[in-house]
Amino acid sequence: MPVVSRRRMAAVVVAVGLWVGGAVPAAVGEGPGEARLSGVGVLDPRWGFAAAAAGIEIGYGTTDQWGRAARGSGALYLPHGVPPVGGWPVVVWAHGTVGIGDGCAPSRRPQSERNSAYLNRVLDRGYAVLAPDYQGLGTEGQFSYYNSAVEGASILDAVAALRTVPVPLSGSWAIVGQSEGAHAAMSAAGRYADSGGGAARGLRAVVATGLRTDPPHSLRAMFRRGSTGAQNQVGYAAYFLAALRELAPERVTPYLSDFGRDYVEAAATQCLSDLVARAAGRRPADLVADPDHPTPTFDADIAALTGYRDHDLPADILLGYGTADIDVPPTGTDAYAAALRAANRGIGVTVESYPGADHSGAFLASLPDALAFLDAHLR
Repeated sequence: MPVVSRRRMAAVVVAVGLWVGGAVPAAVGEGPGEARLSGVGVLDPRWGFAAAAAGIEIGYGTTDQWGRAARGSGALYLPHGVPPVGGWPVVVWAHGTVGIGDGCAPSRRPQSERNSAYLNRVLDRGYAVLAPDYQGLGTEGQFSYYNSAVEGASILDAVAALRTVPVPLSGSWAIVGQSEGAHAAMSAAGRYADSGGGAARGLRAVVATGLRTDPPHSLRAMFRRGSTGAQNQVGYAAYFLAALRELAPERVTPYLSDFGRDYVEAAATQCLSDLVARAAGRRPADLVADPDHPTPTFDADIAALTGYRDHDLPADILLGYGTADIDVPPTGTDAYAAALRAANRGIGVTVESYPGADHSGAFLASLPDALAFLDAHLR
């Protein structure tokens, strides 16, 4: 790593301190759809990571599920020490399912022990961590769960927005996503491929653990009577139905059970753990009148909601899964990796399995492989 002068060290400290303190204004776009910062502030320390030297709350312009100008929120965490020449490389943290209501936004809640253990190591490694909430979490409008366009825009626009401010960040970045965040990471990579990156150029790697590789198939199976799996699945199912209902209520609402109508309504505000507790042991099949056909256009609607470009992608990919995952069964992961390799001749696609690890456990188990992958692509 190049030697940094004491004068430059002092300049970096002053610039970051002034920017966060408001003495250096953020580059604010004229419209909420512009990928520029609309606000910054000091993040409540209770919502941060112990290994971060600073936690910065951000607002920025992006788009919603209708393609309209909207605002996103999130947080930027800076590591301790002095940035290398060229700035700290950036790891974008694409979070998993927390809920779809404003109160569920990760930048406004304490971090879980699992996420803290993982991201503290990333920060200790000398990476800045950018953590978008996804548009609609903590900002106006409802978050459209697993909506590839919303997730992808939330990530790319957050990266682009940070390019407009005086923080020493590298032009190279990577995405790490778990569960829903794995889908968000792949969605961002697909959107990047469509656009060439634009103002978010510099994507070097994608790490995706617990990826739902075929949502229409796996979700249809999840809704069937007698399906097994984690209790969390009833919450996931409600969030999917809420997203579909917002986009086309006439294709969802008439096909919900009485319990399902109440439960999907509650899903709009309740975060995952509370929503699952509300179900009192009931399963996804209880949400709909006909579990074999949750809605008449279920497969097509789920495919439209969750689909992303997965050919000619711009960066190497690491997929990881736990063999004991019952939240998002990984049975199709190896086949999907093979399909990715066939459709992406210019990149590497690596798969790692973690024997005995469940959905959450695989994320932590993947940390050594993820750090090595990040180092290989960002250093």
